[in-house]
Amino acid sequence: MDDPQISPDLILANLSWPEVRDILDQVDLVLLPVGSNEQHGPNLALSMDIVGAFEFCRHVSRRLYPRVLVAPPMPWGVSFHHMNFPGTITLASDTFTQVLVEVVASLRAHGFQRFMIVNGHGGNINAMATACARIHEEIDVAFIGAATYFSFADREINEQFGITGQIGHACEMEVSTALYFAPHIVKTNALAAGDMTDLTFGFRKQMARYGVTVPFRFDEYTRNGALGDARNASLAYGTALMESAIANFVEFVDEIITVSPLEGEL
Repeated sequence: MDDPQISPDLILANLSWPEVRDILDQVDLVLLPVGSNEQHGPNLALSMDIVGAFEFCRHVSRRLYPRVLVAPPMPWGVSFHHMNFPGTITLASDTFTQVLVEVVASLRAHGFQRFMIVNGHGGNINAMATACARIHEEIDVAFIGAATYFSFADREINEQFGITGQIGHACEMEVSTALYFAPHIVKTNALAAGDMTDLTFGFRKQMARYGVTVPFRFDEYTRNGALGDARNASLAYGTALMESAIANFVEFVDEIITVSPLEGEL
């Protein structure tokens, strides 16, 4: 939801080149929203992961205007594990990484120096880490980092709303987030609980306990593409979750600036 008391957003794709030139010295950080175009069960549109990441970045930019600029969202991600559900589009990890490296190189050439990749899709995490390492080594940037935006939410909110069980995809958490950021992508009349397999309740929990990665496809976890129970989603839960995440991210931006002074700021 947008607060009319908050400043305008700052979206790169909406600016002319003279406008970009004129804000260069005011921008402290460029956000790079990444996500995916992939199935989200019967509960959400395929665009959820990139819509969520972009809207999160846009809200942050409004709270820090004009210090934070939002780059165009990257609509595809590493989603091979969802390919058994129609509509999913995936990139190879190397392709995803290379695009991020070249986007940052382009923006660095124009004078921007600090970058944060803001992710909305778990399948991108390993490739994001590789992209950050390459950008750090290959491009003269003052800061490069990456995180999934859900990780900035206060952890106790799930407990406050009684959210437990196998959440994480097309579930009450994601649907509630969509109700806050983009209610038009919620398939309100089709909301359903995840039709989860024994693997989800058994070995997947052990994998999470020990931090083990196994490349199961998502249809091996859930027959309808969803986890949790989206029927328990609510705008109140999504609002609490995302407003805490936005507030924490805004504070984190100041920490980024502190640890990455530019030449002349030392």
